[in-house]
Amino acid sequence: MSPWLVVFLLPAALAVPALILVLSSVVEHRFLSPQSMIVSAARSRRAAPEYAEVMVAREFDRILSGDD
Repeated sequence: MSPWLVVFLLPAALAVPALILVLSSVVEHRFLSPQSMIVSAARSRRAAPEYAEVMVAREFDRILSGDD
């Protein structure tokens, strides 16, 4: 294996997992956090107001009790 190939592949091998970790963190915080789930349920046009109310209350209780 050429030394120049190693010089280029080593940073790429380190950058790909780092990029995957960063992207998964962004997705988790933007779309899967309790706050974003509550907001999406409250803004949904198809969901009944009762469903949104129950989901918001359930998530609020879960957040306050500290269960993750």
